[in-house]
Amino acid sequence: MAAASAGITCPHCNARTQQALFCQVCGLFMADRTGTLQRVTYNRRFFGDWLLEGVLVLVTLVVGWLIWLAFTAQTSQTPAKRILGVYVLDAATGVPVSAGKMWMREVLVKWLLVTLVNAVIGVGGLIDALWVFFDKDRQTLHDKVASTVVVYAPAGLPEEFAAASPQPIARQVTPPMKDLAEQLRELARLHEQGILTDEEYEQKRSELAGKL
Repeated sequence: MAAASAGITCPHCNARTQQALFCQVCGLFMADRTGTLQRVTYNRRFFGDWLLEGVLVLVTLVVGWLIWLAFTAQTSQTPAKRILGVYVLDAATGVPVSAGKMWMREVLVKWLLVTLVNAVIGVGGLIDALWVFFDKDRQTLHDKVASTVVVYAPAGLPEEFAAASPQPIARQVTPPMKDLAEQLRELARLHEQGILTDEEYEQKRSELAGKL
């Protein structure tokens, strides 16, 4: 689990820290053994991430931003986060979120949450963004709802944190009938010459027959 238990020792600076996703002393992500993932600064989280994202949405007329998101979501980022070198991780597991969860976080949770809060008090977006100033892990309200956390990785995510790509399934290639027939004839010849015993011949012949 990414969240630290109360009083746990930071694996990076050995400081005793309170329960948090980031060490409250050195600011590094507790679940990262490489010590390269940092807690985002207030400036990068609010002025960079929130304001820049809004500008990009307006400049690209929303549609362009959504198309852009289709590419950045694959690396657990939004367009603004790609520019700033920050990534979205699952707060429960500490691994990069999938592209599907990025869409859920940005389009469903964030936009719907802001819309609902706006309907009640009219400043939902601002409250959502300002939440980072009161949260020890720099999470917004939509981070809390989506169970995500944002980390700063100037050199990119460490290899062990990179989203695993599905490995292609190896296909069993069936030998052509002509090759099988030639192999059977060769087995028969070796058997007739006494090179293969009856048992060896039957075993190999059965193996070849199984490939048909």
